[in-house]
Amino acid sequence: MAVAKGSLFLSGVSLTKLEEVYFEEKNVKAKIRLQCALLRKKGKLQPDISEVTGLSITTISDILIRVEERGLRGCYAIKQKGQPKKLSNVQRLKLKKIISRQPINIGLPFVIWTTKLVAYVVYKFFKISYTLRQITNILKCMNLSLQKARPEHLNANKKLQAEFKKNFTEELKPLENVDMRSFFWTNAPSNSSHTSSEDGLRRAHIQQ
Repeated sequence: MAVAKGSLFLSGVSLTKLEEVYFEEKNVKAKIRLQCALLRKKGKLQPDISEVTGLSITTISDILIRVEERGLRGCYAIKQKGQPKKLSNVQRLKLKKIISRQPINIGLPFVIWTTKLVAYVVYKFFKISYTLRQITNILKCMNLSLQKARPEHLNANKKLQAEFKKNFTEELKPLENVDMRSFFWTNAPSNSSHTSSEDGLRRAHIQQ
């Protein structure tokens, strides 16, 4: 695509206006693009603009075409939309329902939910990969807090893993020893009332 030069380039903007915008611009990348536009407005050829700015002719051509099409807005990067949530609200509710039960109830040889185990389940059920930090943030949003682990959890997990050994698949092997950490997640206590014993029985234990 041929790009006009001189007064025909960016015809809706005067040379004076373009100079004002250029000298006031603080963003480095935008200023370089404005410089290309300004030099083109002054009738400079692309090789001349390349010599002044140090940019390749291909890059300069792309900049000039973008400015010609979009006006001065073409000198600024287009803001990208924020990344969508990986787990939808419906999926999060499903995950919360899953971890409200013990892992053993869905065929996993554990009595408490570890962070790595939750990450495994998220991938297994939803085909979505999360870092452990992201899993931690999700658990916090589910009103779970970090607590000191109890030895009986670790002992129960070891017993279950021994029983499941024959069916312990390769994909579960990395999870085999994740329960040896010293903290786990549990429902955060209410500010207004103590957790009842019934709630305590239902709480989902999730270890860091």
